[in-house]
Amino acid sequence: MTLRHFVNGRYRRIRMHTVRSSAYLLGMIFLLVAVLNCVVPKTASSARTLPLTIPVQVASNLVYIQGRVNDSREMSVVLDTGASLSIVAPTVAKEIGLHASGSAEAAGLGHGSSGSLQIVEDANLKWGNGGSDLQLSGQRIAILSVGYVAEQVGRPTDAFFGSNVFKNFRVTVDYEAERATFDLSASLSGVAGESVPIKILGDTPFVTASLLCPDGSRISGLFLLDSGTTGSLILNKAFLTAHPEITAGRALVDFPSVQAVGGAIDLKLVRVAGLEVGSFRFKEPIAAVPQSSTGVLSHPEIAGFIGAEIMRRFTVTWDYANQRMSLLPNSHLHDPFESDASGLRLTVIPPDYKTIHVAAVLPCSSAAEAGLRAGDIVKTLNGNGDMSLWQLNNELRRPGTSVVISIQRGTNILSMTLQLRRLV
Repeated sequence: MTLRHFVNGRYRRIRMHTVRSSAYLLGMIFLLVAVLNCVVPKTASSARTLPLTIPVQVASNLVYIQGRVNDSREMSVVLDTGASLSIVAPTVAKEIGLHASGSAEAAGLGHGSSGSLQIVEDANLKWGNGGSDLQLSGQRIAILSVGYVAEQVGRPTDAFFGSNVFKNFRVTVDYEAERATFDLSASLSGVAGESVPIKILGDTPFVTASLLCPDGSRISGLFLLDSGTTGSLILNKAFLTAHPEITAGRALVDFPSVQAVGGAIDLKLVRVAGLEVGSFRFKEPIAAVPQSSTGVLSHPEIAGFIGAEIMRRFTVTWDYANQRMSLLPNSHLHDPFESDASGLRLTVIPPDYKTIHVAAVLPCSSAAEAGLRAGDIVKTLNGNGDMSLWQLNNELRRPGTSVVISIQRGTNILSMTLQLRRLV
């Protein structure tokens, strides 16, 4: 089966999201759904003159906006190029009385179980400064539980706006200034930055990029450009097996398994020599390698995913109509690539986003050596008790520094010092 048959033929793919806590990467779901073959009419409208620029919040590299589905409350929404359909959480669907026209089984990268997916044929998506400046009517969307994203980012997450938005608007995301612009312009003419060709397959963007090997050689492959993947790279295990020179002499590091649709996901991390996208070269990015090969990563023509840890170094303009993207570097272009340096995997339990729980501790890490345990509750980091989960995780990605962490264990408050060091 060719790649084009895979994404355009009998099976259409809905991809859910990868999120990262202190263990760097906390969930990737690929959904193969034997539905979604007809074309749904789409209508774009606006109450303002385009282009429209709105503020966003970047948390764990995910881009959050305020949006609505039909007449919902104002929701916390992720802009996700990796989602071939927009997704709404079941709680929101119940609140506004969304009626599904059908259902399908959604198989994830995790092993052990499947997720039930419901399809809504005629929904209205709204977003903007007040949650409703722009609108798409008559949209096909999906209902699926996405609570694990909120748990692992530490921020309310109600919905994901995917290709429905990107196919109808030229979208520019300025990661550094935290703003997004939506326009109906049909070309990248006049857009600052380097124009890079992409392919729109299965309503998601792909790019041909190269991985650098330790010996200086290059291996090219096709990568999904996924703003819903918080890390730098996800690599196809089969692709690495076919090209062992990519990781020659480099160890793949175990990390604690994580939960997502489909059950537990077993990951290894590896620091590759480099990545080239267009004329841009990234030195030693960290790649996650799922140990199962399901969904789109089961296809031999797909090398992997390029995630938002790469995209956040640019202002990115997406032009699906002309199959191009524009990359304008910002001040973070040459930031070093770091993952968690503590050995902690942290979560919250919604709707309480303030209480940060230790879900797992990596053996032989600084956290394990300091005596932290699963079940501990983080109270402060360096005396600060008012950080969100994603902010705390950022502080734990600074190897070569030490932090003082205060935790609650039962009725006791304990203080421990962690000497942060690279685990990958």
